[in-house]
Amino acid sequence: MKALYIYIIAIILVLSNCSDLEEIPTQGLSPEGYFKSAADIEAMIFGTYGLMASSNYYGNGLSTPLQMMSDMIDLGFDYSNYSHFNSFIHESTNTYPEDIWNTSYQIIATANSAIDGVDIIQDAISQEKGNELKAEAMFVRALVYYHLVRLFGEVPYISSVDFGDPTSITKQSVSQVYTNITEDLEFAYDHLPMKHLGGLRSRPSKGAAATMLASVYMTRENWTEAYNYSKWVIDNATELEYGLENDFQDLWRADMISGLNEYIFFVDFLGDQRGGNPNPTTLENDHTLGAFNSVDGGIAPHNGWSMLVPSELVYTTWDPADYRRAVSIDAERILSDGVLHDYADFKIPRPHAAKFNRFPGITKGNTAGWRSDMDYVVFRYAEVLLIAAEAANELGDTPEAVGYLNLVRERARNGGTINFDGNSYTTFAPSASPADVSTSVSQAAFRDIVLEERRIELAFEFKRWYDIVRRDLGDEVFGAGGLEPQPNFDKTKHYLIPLPQTELNKSPQLAPQNPKY
Repeated sequence: MKALYIYIIAIILVLSNCSDLEEIPTQGLSPEGYFKSAADIEAMIFGTYGLMASSNYYGNGLSTPLQMMSDMIDLGFDYSNYSHFNSFIHESTNTYPEDIWNTSYQIIATANSAIDGVDIIQDAISQEKGNELKAEAMFVRALVYYHLVRLFGEVPYISSVDFGDPTSITKQSVSQVYTNITEDLEFAYDHLPMKHLGGLRSRPSKGAAATMLASVYMTRENWTEAYNYSKWVIDNATELEYGLENDFQDLWRADMISGLNEYIFFVDFLGDQRGGNPNPTTLENDHTLGAFNSVDGGIAPHNGWSMLVPSELVYTTWDPADYRRAVSIDAERILSDGVLHDYADFKIPRPHAAKFNRFPGITKGNTAGWRSDMDYVVFRYAEVLLIAAEAANELGDTPEAVGYLNLVRERARNGGTINFDGNSYTTFAPSASPADVSTSVSQAAFRDIVLEERRIELAFEFKRWYDIVRRDLGDEVFGAGGLEPQPNFDKTKHYLIPLPQTELNKSPQLAPQNPKY
């Protein structure tokens, strides 16, 4: 099983801090000889963050399919692996499922090594410290499995370095994988501190665990628990140091992200570095930021390929008075001639996604602008409010739900200033748009409103595809009246992506393939 050999190699890589390794059997591992202190466990956990920021995961391999399968991103020009996901003609030989699968199990292997390592050194650390280290690693493991189960459905669940005979590994049911995810997150919630570990929001806290639990329960339509955990975050926001930022644009400035209270957990990228095999013993690994958010090739100095751009309808159907549209989408920019141009003058003459590209930080040495300081948000406080809104509505308290959603809209009405290379060119004064939702709205109408609010507020943040699947919106959003009609879309097939064919060839016990692939 290729992924399990990669799993083994990932463990050895961290234990030896060496990048040139052969595939060797599990009995060659010696974690007892490596783990001596809490710092050794922490170094292993840091390795998971480096892998999450690699080009095969959040840097490109995971994030690109999530963008392409949504109705918010289209193709600027054709590139086969991208276009196959965009047009829903991807099959099991596409490289992206393999990238996601292999890197996921590398991250899981590294997290499992840290968890097992705590038991090895239990006599050298306090129980409280050991539980905190386990909780951090379990949070990471839960996040990776949360992506895996939503993308692939049934997957192997491996919870220890000592997993026995690789050929005995089979897929677990979706329900069981979710049970395991929630158990990890509940442990993290019980043992992580209120403040983020190390003062870094690229490491979890009790609030981050509660937020992911709320998201998981929302996905499973367990509205009571989704409400309980999101409400706990809201009620404890002051102590957790969470809240909405006043200016929506500030959320997307690379030099400000680490100090913002709205961010609950993000993947940390390091500018002017490129990923591959990250050094697993430090937080500051070689990170790569894929150029998948559509930096236009005609714009200096942030030139790029413009492969992934919104359809024009994403822009034209968005309320122009909503400040979030101007922040999220570039429809005008200063090009190399120093003049402000409309998007008709862009190399790909369409509005472009802007959140991750307008203020990317360091991009020197790479004209494509895909090496960046821009961290990728996994959870932020606005989403907590929207989870609470959706859950409260489903539980029958629509007026309470409206209150949470209106907090998000209130921030959008604040306005702000957007600038490029220090030249201020667009200022949005506080406005009346988007208007508050009335507390007299019906439960059914609010259900549509909150999903649309998620689409707008969380645009290009890798959430939309998962919302389409969990709320069964595929036929609606990819039909003739949608933002991006896709005649090849078949929800009985495409709500899951295929298991990598290379994996099935090596490990037939993982059969059957997902339906219709």
